[in-house]
Amino acid sequence: MKQRVWSSIVILAALALAGCGKSTSSVQSAVDNSAPAGSDEAQVATVVQNNPDYVNDDVWQSQQPQTLDGVGGFAAIRPLHFWREITQVTRRVDTQFGAPDSIGRPTLAMVTIHQHLLGTFDILAGATDPSDTSRSLIKKPLDDDWTRKLVLMRFADPVMNARSRWHLVGTSGVDVHTRGGSTHIVSVRIQSGARDTTITDPLELHRLRRIMLLEPGQPVKLTATTGNASDVVLFYGRDSRRKFTNNGDGTFTFEFPAGNFPGLRNFGVDALSNGTLFDDTAAYDSNAWLFPFAVDPHRAPVDAQ
Repeated sequence: MKQRVWSSIVILAALALAGCGKSTSSVQSAVDNSAPAGSDEAQVATVVQNNPDYVNDDVWQSQQPQTLDGVGGFAAIRPLHFWREITQVTRRVDTQFGAPDSIGRPTLAMVTIHQHLLGTFDILAGATDPSDTSRSLIKKPLDDDWTRKLVLMRFADPVMNARSRWHLVGTSGVDVHTRGGSTHIVSVRIQSGARDTTITDPLELHRLRRIMLLEPGQPVKLTATTGNASDVVLFYGRDSRRKFTNNGDGTFTFEFPAGNFPGLRNFGVDALSNGTLFDDTAAYDSNAWLFPFAVDPHRAPVDAQ
């Protein structure tokens, strides 16, 4: 409950500064080189740049090939392996400042990281007749938008003799969706030990020290809802790419071990339209949600990094 209250406070503060706060935007880099050294803009950009784990992800953009068991109904092709090949990434970082202090300096910054990803979704396909050993490589144009939000706050740093500094204090998950696509994740339920959380917005903010904490070695059950029983839903982990079980009603389930890897990690849930994989003429269409988590409470992320 405290996590949700804190998130609501940050969101409300960010909304309050909309239209009256100061916004900056940059392309390809989080650093605005025109900003004077020591300015709030430069400090925030430096903090973002120094925390690459919160700017990038280690699961969705992987080009690790994935296999798929079984063939969809009325399939035109049989996907043997498939992967993404990202050839161009354009990054835009939008920073909005607000919540000024007594001398008018901002104390809150909302950073939204946008990435426009271009490339291809590649499928090594075989004929639907297993006795036919012919193979073909299908390359579908990929045009995806990737979004993550970060929150930074400025407060006194005792090490710097009470001079104030900007610190990363909150993050969202990641939303990746195909431009013009119709495939959509409605919710993801996460069950592990005493945790039972349903997420309906991957861009909901979470305080770093309240980031999703899973019990080491415990199984984690995921239930994704897309509302379309013909979708194919995939799990992306650090070293694993697997298919969810289709329950036939627009929900899909998967279970993975939390492991014992210390520090920040990510897992992803990716919904693909049936035609993306099983129809060589259908367009690529995907919606993926990525979530940060930790399994070691003593080495989980903390505020003021």
